[in-house]
Amino acid sequence: MLSYNHIEMNITTLLRKFLIIVLIFPPFMVNGHDKIPLNRMDYHLSWDGNSSVLKIDLFYNATAKDSTVFTYGIPEAGGQPHIFDILGKITVGADDSLLIRAKDRDVVVYHNSDGLKKLHFEIDGQLVINPKRALANEAFRPTIAPGFLYTLGYQLFMSVSENKYTDIGIVWDSWPKEIPYLASTNPEAKPGDIQFIKANDTEKNSFMLQMSKDLVIKKYIIKGIPNYLLTSKSDSTSGLPKDITSLMTGFIPQVRDFWQDYKAPFYILSAIPLRNDVESTMTGMGLLNGLSIRYKGPLDIEKVQLISHEISHNWIGVRLKYKSIGMENNWFNEGFNDYIAVYNLNRAGLFDKKAFLNHMNKHNFKAHYTSPVGTIAGDSIEPNFFKSRLYEKIPYQRGLIYAFYLDNQIRLATGGKHTIRHFLTSLYARNLKDQGRPITIEDFTKCLSDFLPGKDIVTEINNYMLGGELIDFNNVKLIDDFRIIDVDHVPVLSLSKKADLKKIYN
Repeated sequence: MLSYNHIEMNITTLLRKFLIIVLIFPPFMVNGHDKIPLNRMDYHLSWDGNSSVLKIDLFYNATAKDSTVFTYGIPEAGGQPHIFDILGKITVGADDSLLIRAKDRDVVVYHNSDGLKKLHFEIDGQLVINPKRALANEAFRPTIAPGFLYTLGYQLFMSVSENKYTDIGIVWDSWPKEIPYLASTNPEAKPGDIQFIKANDTEKNSFMLQMSKDLVIKKYIIKGIPNYLLTSKSDSTSGLPKDITSLMTGFIPQVRDFWQDYKAPFYILSAIPLRNDVESTMTGMGLLNGLSIRYKGPLDIEKVQLISHEISHNWIGVRLKYKSIGMENNWFNEGFNDYIAVYNLNRAGLFDKKAFLNHMNKHNFKAHYTSPVGTIAGDSIEPNFFKSRLYEKIPYQRGLIYAFYLDNQIRLATGGKHTIRHFLTSLYARNLKDQGRPITIEDFTKCLSDFLPGKDIVTEINNYMLGGELIDFNNVKLIDDFRIIDVDHVPVLSLSKKADLKKIYN
């Protein structure tokens, strides 16, 4: 899922309402591009390194008398109703005709012959500086400027109706040879090396391209896996490029150890400063094998927590995902993931007692138990998700609190022999045997019964996670290291004097 904390994500529907019919354009040459598989689209990219315009030739095969509908942009991801405006010079070959439906962000190509086709379009990634929209505009649009190009897949690729094409190829035809480069498909690839991804939303939306004069790429071998840290020389004031190394060398090894998973081909952590003048903030996007973040300001504890949350999504929420119709089960995909991020921050020694209690009390217990919408039903979250951060945070808070509760119950029931880690790694192992299909409540409860026999987990999930009922911690026993008191109907967590977070979360 797209994860954008600290950004206003209101949907607007103020799209321009017009149709443009474009006449037939002159023929084009396709020499060298005439052997594309029928199920693949190839994106050929060109950039001079100085302008804000990325030129794209999209090659694909078509059937005579057929049409192909290309759709650009996902405005609901960040409230970008005018994302289509950055496209220009859309052309097709002499055998085809073109219809542009701007209000729908559609480019419709009518084919009068079969065979290889080319759709040419250009993306203007000039930075939008409007102070009211500066952060959202930069986060949800490609950014292209002299010596700097950054784009995510959903800002680059067209979606095609009817799932005609299952694969995408990406290659550069023309680029500034002296500028450092990285594609998230293969950190060692050169721009002229064609890269391949699946055309599904998961792979297409989480693809990343970077090309920047200031780009610094460092390689670390961690647990036998190549890890690439991307930072920028342009950030000489915040200290983040230096400080973020602790997450690369400290946190990531703990996460892999938690899951006992050392099969990844590589991992990318990209931390590139925002170019617009905004307050200290951070926004992130999970990649197939990594994480890309854009930020402003120093690496404070909230940024550390956000990065750790997104890194943790490579397991919970991606490899181990709870089946959901809408967002009703994001209590697991987001909330459990948040708790496991905190779990591993403690294991890595990157959270002290103050940071841990602040995250648990301020950002979860207090925020959730005092929220005016904290008790809404799970199936009411999605319709309201983009209306307010209060709705956005419900799955995170609700799931983290339940994970903390279950962790304590497992520890007590097993005399400290097992924790939530043992439950989740067992669930993960079972799910791998099931080829990673989304888990169900039956999968969850069956696995948990090995650690909490006789406990009615189905009722708890229905009441607390789906029904929105708040857990009454006045009637909940915790391990000796934790204590919760009720202050004005809000649970307040504290630690015993002898509590050692690294030992608790070992």
